[in-house]
Amino acid sequence: MKIRPQLVLVEVILSIVLLVGVLFSISSFVSFMAYEELAIKTARLKDTTSDTRFSLLAMSTMNEQASFLINDYVLLSDQLTIDLEAIVNDSEYERLPQETRRQFTIISDGWDLARRTTDLGDIEEHLALRELADTGNPESLASLRTIMRNDPDTPYVTLKTVEDAFRNVKLQEERFVTFELMVDQVLDSVVETIEIYRIERFAAALVVPLLILVAAFIGVVLFSGRLSRKLNKLDRALVDIGGGDFSVRVDIRGRDEFNSLATSVNAFTRTLGAKLESFRLMMHEIGQTLTADTESTQVEESLVALAIRDTSADGAALYKVAGEEGQLILSVVQGRYRPPYEVIDLPEEPEEEDILAILRSRIIQPGRTVIGESAVQGESRLIRDVASRPELGWPRQPGDSLFLASVIVVPLRVGSVVNGVLVVTSSRPDRLFSDLEYANMQSFGELAAITLDNIYKYADLLEATQLSRELGIAEEIQQDLLPKRLPRLPSGDVAYLSRSIKGLNGDYFDVYPLGDGKTMVTICEVAGRGVPAGLVMVMIRTILRLIASPEMDARDIMMRLNQDMTRRIAIENYASVGILIIDSDGSYTFSSAAHYPLQILRSGSEQYESIQTEGIPVGIDRDASYLQETGNLGANDILLFHTDGIPESRNRNGEIFGMDRLLETVSGFAEQSPEAIVENLRTELEYFERGTDQKDDQTVIVLKYTGGDAA
Repeated sequence: MKIRPQLVLVEVILSIVLLVGVLFSISSFVSFMAYEELAIKTARLKDTTSDTRFSLLAMSTMNEQASFLINDYVLLSDQLTIDLEAIVNDSEYERLPQETRRQFTIISDGWDLARRTTDLGDIEEHLALRELADTGNPESLASLRTIMRNDPDTPYVTLKTVEDAFRNVKLQEERFVTFELMVDQVLDSVVETIEIYRIERFAAALVVPLLILVAAFIGVVLFSGRLSRKLNKLDRALVDIGGGDFSVRVDIRGRDEFNSLATSVNAFTRTLGAKLESFRLMMHEIGQTLTADTESTQVEESLVALAIRDTSADGAALYKVAGEEGQLILSVVQGRYRPPYEVIDLPEEPEEEDILAILRSRIIQPGRTVIGESAVQGESRLIRDVASRPELGWPRQPGDSLFLASVIVVPLRVGSVVNGVLVVTSSRPDRLFSDLEYANMQSFGELAAITLDNIYKYADLLEATQLSRELGIAEEIQQDLLPKRLPRLPSGDVAYLSRSIKGLNGDYFDVYPLGDGKTMVTICEVAGRGVPAGLVMVMIRTILRLIASPEMDARDIMMRLNQDMTRRIAIENYASVGILIIDSDGSYTFSSAAHYPLQILRSGSEQYESIQTEGIPVGIDRDASYLQETGNLGANDILLFHTDGIPESRNRNGEIFGMDRLLETVSGFAEQSPEAIVENLRTELEYFERGTDQKDDQTVIVLKYTGGDAA
């Protein structure tokens, strides 16, 4: 008998046994609770009987109103009747022994007799005699009887009436006492019987299910022991196989799944040995390929060919991750590869060239198709039988040119980065990929991913070397643009500080005499880096020196610069610019294209004048308009130009240098020359940063107007 039917049979039997045990336990427990309730009702009957007797005793011994005593007795007698009926009508009453039920019948008959012999009318008349005592308050019958006995003046007839009433009430009480004794005796016997039944039901609720569980456990242990012996034999064989011994053979007799499993294990060891040998040869060929060629395309083609050969597939393809969004594009395809997704833009019987053209033109988005999902999730996929998976939406029948029978999709992942996806396909219904081939392709995918990653990194290294050359050229361009030494101004001194953080400075400045005693001071920050940014600097310097003349003010030069720049460069290459035209007589014009304000520190003052005009960076909008500010300088006034690298400089605590510190440093040395101011600023910056890497270039120009003619 097969293992599964045996397990099902054992499970059914065990379930039935457990169900019977649970139901029996529940039934016994319910019966236990019912007897518990019957015991409570019996105790309540006993208490009510006692209370009723005390109410009769109160009639002769208490001086309460007669109506109160009578009503109290009536209520208690009614409750006693209800308690008796509750016991007789209980569902468990009929299960009590016949003798016990007969005793209950005696109690019921005794109670009926006690009720009939109790004349409440007579008792109420007797209680009315309590008014005969001249004590101010009604007395009890017992007290009234004692008072009259001790009073020699009490008429005989009156005393006899009270005596008769007292004896009558006591007689009623004695009859009920007799009934109560009978009830106590009977109920004690009943309680003992009920207690025995309760214990029996409670024991049954615990013991019987426990015995059932023990029997079931023994059966399960015997059954599992038989299975365990077979499993241990298989386990020992698998341990030997895991240790690399593929000569192991498993011998299990029987007609169940263990025999089939042993046969499969034996076949697996033979196949695994052959596949490992095949994989060893595959790794050898990959090594030979890398030795012969380091071009990534050639290596990709060799890997795809090896994948086809190892799986006996009809075709395979390698998709590479490209673009910032991680799209997948077809890099290499070989054999009769068919896409694992629905293709709707092909004729009925397309040529192989048409299929290939569609495959190469289609870009797979991340998460789309089984290929995109594998790339995003970094997980391999095996769709062994496409025909059995109609939910995939690839409705092609055998004989169709795009029919797909089986697919293996393996992401080429190194760490958490997926560089591509390898897809292996079969178009034959009788050739479906096995789990072993799937596992083999997963291992092959890991090896291929590492191989291609090394090839790609080598290519990146070559590209980085070329980029380094370009950066060197760009640095040379920039160094040629910046002034080797500053010219002597007609009416002032100037000095600068320029610090490149990453080799190629993104800041540009120039001090250029225009003639007629005028000088143009320019500072700018160019967007971007590398050779393109260097070329933008060349254009700015060239345009400014071509168009600038003594007749033009700062605004005119800024307008011309923006127009010429907009015609020549792309919109992403732009610059913020500040232009100052200063005359030897101290007059100046200033225009800004989104650059920092010009700061003027007047001689003898500690307050700066911040000169700024509105305007967008040059090179964006040809029709942009710019404004300018004009003014006059006095002797020893200091002008300060700077880029954002200095105020945004940070120390190791994350604090910024800030504009206030920059301005205070300059003003602190205002009496000295521009060269001394710049050197002190350099010292202050280096102390503030203390070796902390900065993120931006730093440029500052300090000009002190002295007046007079040039020396």
